[in-house]
Amino acid sequence: MRPDKEDSLPRFSEALRMTSHCLEKVDRMIDLGCGDGSITLAFKEKLDVKNVFGVDIDEEAISVARQRGIVAENLDLSEDKLPFLDGFFDLAISFEVIEHLTNPDNMLEEVHRVLRKGGMFLISTPNLASWFNRLALLFGFQPYNVEVSTKIAAGVPYGEGVFEKPSGHIRAFTPKALKRLLEHHGFQTIKIMGAPGVNPRNRFFRQLDKLFSLRAPLARRLIVLAEK
Repeated sequence: MRPDKEDSLPRFSEALRMTSHCLEKVDRMIDLGCGDGSITLAFKEKLDVKNVFGVDIDEEAISVARQRGIVAENLDLSEDKLPFLDGFFDLAISFEVIEHLTNPDNMLEEVHRVLRKGGMFLISTPNLASWFNRLALLFGFQPYNVEVSTKIAAGVPYGEGVFEKPSGHIRAFTPKALKRLLEHHGFQTIKIMGAPGVNPRNRFFRQLDKLFSLRAPLARRLIVLAEK
């Protein structure tokens, strides 16, 4: 997607606003799970970042990111070390990635290592304890973003056909769990915000989702800004 399309999604636009208010100057930034670099470039423009880097497991996406001027590396965040010196970055971002990792601790250890003292880490992930998941469990449905199959979105409350296939989510976080995990790896949580999801498209549902998103513990997406 183009950057202007990516940052129009609620979680990205909220994260951009949060970060622009909390950071003064970013010389070097890394995007963990950068994909084709669309989000990376949106942050580069918004924060006026001089040097942007990215890593991703998808070789084709990395190729596109490089064509867009991003210094991008192909690696597995669950296993590999980041090819950068200690304290190299001012800011690290990671959107909707940690829930896909078999070993999220490896990524968090590496992020902490390559950030300078006082550097910021911005991360987003689905919220296991969202208002919608609480209702789903109450009525015996499978909560979203806790997938039981690689083939179908089994047992979810509405249209299993909304998504072509499961997204590969294997880790599910509540706000308290994510905050505790970040603390374990040496980060201090500065701010936690919520953001709406994108489905379903029903107007009433979307308005209700926006209302619940004002409280991070109930929001469908979590956005956390933490400091090393």
